Amino acid sequence: MGSEIEFKAYEQEQGQLFPAHLSEALDAGDPAFFVNDFVEGLDLEAFESQYAAVGERAYPPRMLLKLWLFGAIGGVYSGREIARRVRWDLRFRYLAGGLSPDFRTINRFRVRHRAAFAWLFRETVQTARASGLARLGRVTIDGTKVRANTSRHKAMSHRRMKQAEAELEAEIREILKRLDRVNAEEDAEHGDGDGGGGLPAELQDRQRRIEKLRAVREQLEAERGETLKPSSQKSFADPDANMMRTGEGSLQYCYNAQVATSEDGVIVATGTTDSALDVQQLVPMVEAVQKTTGRKAGVYVADAGYLSESNLKQLHRKRQRCLVAVRGRKPRPWPRGRHTQRMHRILRLPWAKEIYDHRKTQGERPFAEIKQTMRFRRFSLRGRANIRGEWDLVCAAANLLHLHRVAMA
Repeated sequence: MGSEIEFKAYEQEQGQLFPAHLSEALDAGDPAFFVNDFVEGLDLEAFESQYAAVGERAYPPRMLLKLWLFGAIGGVYSGREIARRVRWDLRFRYLAGGLSPDFRTINRFRVRHRAAFAWLFRETVQTARASGLARLGRVTIDGTKVRANTSRHKAMSHRRMKQAEAELEAEIREILKRLDRVNAEEDAEHGDGDGGGGLPAELQDRQRRIEKLRAVREQLEAERGETLKPSSQKSFADPDANMMRTGEGSLQYCYNAQVATSEDGVIVATGTTDSALDVQQLVPMVEAVQKTTGRKAGVYVADAGYLSESNLKQLHRKRQRCLVAVRGRKPRPWPRGRHTQRMHRILRLPWAKEIYDHRKTQGERPFAEIKQTMRFRRFSLRGRANIRGEWDLVCAAANLLHLHRVAMA
């Protein structure tokens, strides 16, 4: 065959020298640098004011914020996984700056500052506007179902709740009777005592369970009202979540996450609701856009899920232009209501059709980025307040990813 084939020298156990600064080992266009520069340019008073001046020194909030933002961009939403990445991923180690927070510290930061993430999201919008982006000539509003941190196995129907409550009450009565008998026998043998010792663990456990059961049952009854059925269910792990049909067609416990997107792909407003319907979110999202940007959009575009005569009437009073589909996937009878009929006529015009044709690509693109590129398909936290903060954090990271791509282009 001629001369022997030669390969590059390979010595796995040979020592290697890393650069003195980790930043020199990363690609110049790595998003870690963009996240670092963005956070360093913020006044984090909203985060830092939550810590006490006495006691052990806390980890810098800007460092933990960088880890969460960069983790979201890369599809990492677990505090344990971020703590592991700090040990072996050069980008996370660069952002950590030589510190090694444990997963409990990382997780507590996300819950502790959930309200401040709304401010963080607004800062990403202001940064985009300062760069000439987030143009509000045409703004689309859309929603997506994001699974809650619970499952159908953690749920119970209203009928079963009442049965379980009755069973627990019967068990508590039986335990109390047994305690009375034991106390009476001990008093007869040793004299009248003070009954010290507290409640037994089995009674305390059942009382906690029945209190939780009653709270969830009352919440279900308040939410459903007259539409309550014996088969109506509620999750005990996250009572705020509700059953919704996902894009795959299955019924899961979810939240309905909302975004308003500018014509150049920047998320300019966010929202969350425990209702599967979008109709009640149109006006609040319009107001959220104006609150976040301080400006009025040229025209809002939304699908038929947001249509109602009341919504169109309110936007008309605000002198806000909008294009809301009158006919969705299912055929509807001739629309009723003066504003709805007017919208039906407007959507037939060529200029309105041209604007509305952008709705799908413009409105659903952020969800494609968040669910596919960033791999966010399920909330990690539970409860309305927690998941709202988590959604603001994810949308802030999505905006930073979009801004980084624009900058690199």
